[in-house]
Amino acid sequence: MSTSNKPASPLSKGGAIPFLAVEPATRKLIILTASFIAALMLANIVAIKIVDLGFAAVTAGIFIYPITFIISDTIAEIWGRRVAQQAIWIALVINAFMVGVFTLVIQMPSAVFFESQKELEVILGAVPRIVLASLVAFTISQNIDVYLFTKLRAKTAGKHLWLRTNVSTITCQLVDTVVFFVVGFIGLMPLMEMATATATELGVKIAMSVIGTPIVYLLVKWARGTLQTTLQPELEAKSS
Repeated sequence: MSTSNKPASPLSKGGAIPFLAVEPATRKLIILTASFIAALMLANIVAIKIVDLGFAAVTAGIFIYPITFIISDTIAEIWGRRVAQQAIWIALVINAFMVGVFTLVIQMPSAVFFESQKELEVILGAVPRIVLASLVAFTISQNIDVYLFTKLRAKTAGKHLWLRTNVSTITCQLVDTVVFFVVGFIGLMPLMEMATATATELGVKIAMSVIGTPIVYLLVKWARGTLQTTLQPELEAKSS
């Protein structure tokens, strides 16, 4: 993330060392990166809850995790592969730190009046394996996603954002889902139920990827700070 050579912020007046002004684009990158990290952390924490959809059981994290792909594609589209990968590694380190904090908290001696130690261990104690599975799947799938997305961006000369985001995301969701369930749930769930849950989650993720395509366009438009949508040139080209 870069800073500009603009005059120092008024907040620094009177100080020995002036504050550096922040570019509007850098502010947006900070917001996207923070949202990316938060979405991953929330998905990892709530993934211990298995939700009954009526036709199959899925982890609650499935409803949050696809947000990470939407944001990483946006970052890759605007700032490129290198910056997107930096965001991925930052998120990885912070989530690993979260697991360490949870483990430490569980091991801390409880106050005599604290009666929820067992519940705490059930909830936070289950998170490390889930987070491990998520981080392994996340690291592999997100890097593949950014790689495919940027390669397709070069192939399409920056056009057809809808195609790039869906091809890269759906491909990586397949990798992510399989790795996550194998690492996180093998031995904890019957194989048939795990296979059903894996297929169901993949289907839901693909649907959310398609549904999330307009959100990618909106985020790209917002990040670029343009008044014209990124979709309009493609629509005009098709109609001409």
